[in-house]
Amino acid sequence: EDALVVATWLNTFLNKADIVKIACIAQIVNVIAPIMTRSDGMYRQTIFYPLALFSNHASGMALDALVKAPLQDTKRYGPVKVLDVSASFDPQTGKGASFLVNRSQTEALNVTVSWEDLAPQSLTQAWQMSGPDPTAGNSFEQPDCVTAQEIALPPLEGNSVTLTLPPLSFTTLLSRHAPV
Repeated sequence: EDALVVATWLNTFLNKADIVKIACIAQIVNVIAPIMTRSDGMYRQTIFYPLALFSNHASGMALDALVKAPLQDTKRYGPVKVLDVSASFDPQTGKGASFLVNRSQTEALNVTVSWEDLAPQSLTQAWQMSGPDPTAGNSFEQPDCVTAQEIALPPLEGNSVTLTLPPLSFTTLLSRHAPV
């Protein structure tokens, strides 16, 4: 759940890049940080992975993602979309990145990602984090309990790709477009 919360916040920051000009993480090591250390080693917390994927792949400009998704009722905020999305594109390099969070606790979500203006030439990589226990985490004893795993690329069909997002998952898709 920590990784999904961080991924959702990072989606929000990217989606509001016209307003949020900079966002920083104060604790880099130990306390509530992405990396935990002690004298005999270190491990990456679950929040490390969305931070790394966004910081390494979100570049250029934030795209305006139109999201059509089922709604899920919440006690505090009423109905919210189960799918949370952000995307970026760098016109100089032709690199694109899409970040998707399935917030449903129980349902997989079939998703079609479509590029309306500039279709990708190819998908280049994809990663996913998911698991049946939202409270699972990494530790010194189990440093790789929850990590981002590279997944097989779904087939690109024209200007869209369809994939299934497991419940409580974070997925990153990288695409290559002709530079503009």
